[in-house]
Amino acid sequence: MDTEHPAPPTGAAATGHDQDPPDPRRWRLLVFVALAQFMVLLDTTVVNLALPAIQTDLAASATATEWFLTGYILCFGGLMLLGGRTADRWGRRRTFLLGAALFTAASLLCALADGAGLLIAARALQGCGAAFLSPAAMSLVTTTFPHGRERTTALAVWAALAGLGGTLGVVAGGLITDTLSWRWIFYINLPFGLAAVTGVLLLTSGRREPATPGSRPDALGALTVTTGLAALVYALVNIQDHGWDSTAYVIAPALAAAALLTTFTVVELRAADPLMPMRMFATRSLTTAAVGRVLTSAVQAAVLFLSSYYLQRTLGYSTLRSGFAFLPLGVAAIAVTAPATRVMHRLGPRPVYLAGAAGSVLGLLLLTAAPQHGHYLPHILPALLVLGVAMQCCGIPVNVHGVSDIPEHQQGIASGVLVSAFQIGASLGLATVATSALSRTTAQLSQGTAPAAAWLDGLHLGFWITTGIAVLNLINAALGLPGRQPATDTARAPQAA
Repeated sequence: MDTEHPAPPTGAAATGHDQDPPDPRRWRLLVFVALAQFMVLLDTTVVNLALPAIQTDLAASATATEWFLTGYILCFGGLMLLGGRTADRWGRRRTFLLGAALFTAASLLCALADGAGLLIAARALQGCGAAFLSPAAMSLVTTTFPHGRERTTALAVWAALAGLGGTLGVVAGGLITDTLSWRWIFYINLPFGLAAVTGVLLLTSGRREPATPGSRPDALGALTVTTGLAALVYALVNIQDHGWDSTAYVIAPALAAAALLTTFTVVELRAADPLMPMRMFATRSLTTAAVGRVLTSAVQAAVLFLSSYYLQRTLGYSTLRSGFAFLPLGVAAIAVTAPATRVMHRLGPRPVYLAGAAGSVLGLLLLTAAPQHGHYLPHILPALLVLGVAMQCCGIPVNVHGVSDIPEHQQGIASGVLVSAFQIGASLGLATVATSALSRTTAQLSQGTAPAAAWLDGLHLGFWITTGIAVLNLINAALGLPGRQPATDTARAPQAA
């Protein structure tokens, strides 16, 4: 994602003579960096299934329980670009270690919380840590591995572990809460966080990473983008519970977000040393990847939500059984990682992204036909397998393609843009689809429709809306990605910004 500096070259292929030799510890470093990202994404989903137990144990109100999730999401989404810029200016290694240490310490506070207020505060600290950890981790990968085959492989491994974290979180939340205690969903972060911090410290010892000097901190840009993104995320997460027409919870924060982000754009265009150089978005690869991340994450979040409701409301599955039902989706994503990466090495990102976007449409069309008296094996499993493959085939190309033409000194902010796009897409997709599906179900129930049929009608509407989002992703893949040369082992130097 982006950074700022006077520019080392980008674009055309450079020879290995123009670059330092690759770090011989880079593959071991990838393990620990990816472990930290796995921890963040596991935590993002693992909490959901534990919320009823947390609410009961802490005697929390419904509003407080909602803030166990909202506080985390607001801090994570709102501070993401600042985290990416900090990585570019202060150093990726330092920013990663700060974010990972803060996230791990906040996880311990969550596990020890004896009241709703403390848990909300600790979850907000977790979100702050994640906002600095995630873009710094991704930019560590993109700057450690030379452009071409190695970077493509590293980002594919990154995407596979990230997808596994999100999928396992659905299972782990119910399993840990049922067998141990909800507190253990936070305790499990401690070994992951400590291992990641220790591994990165040891493997990057001696690495020179001077801070990037700037003319002066872009305080107004940081303030407006952070508060603007936080207001936008707040509006999005409240749509499901309060509806699109809620002035206090949706309309007012959405208008505030629009005003703040517009102000941020004006400030960045005029700043001598901006937080986020707007010329970055003239780079077609980053813009296409950001749009792809928004649409892909919107589809993924909607599929998990709608399919979970179908399994529980229509097929009568328990929460834990529903979590295990999603495991094939994660397994399929991991299984396709290596072949998709090989295709990208040979043909570039376009065919993989196109195949993934088309597969998403196909998988969703299968779900739109799920019947009221259906069964998991014929009606859900094939769609989940197709969607697991498709989501991974969308995710890997946009990760690789998004940073391919960005100078090294702007990799942190570029990573922040992509991670922000993922968060916003997931929030927007879930809000849109969940609100539409639940509104249709409520309307059907008010007309006297049987509950099972009413739920199915609402879920079918949600699946059709999600199919429309997948079609937009297919259009982005077709129009946004130019024909590119296959990835090679030759490193490219970054072009001037």
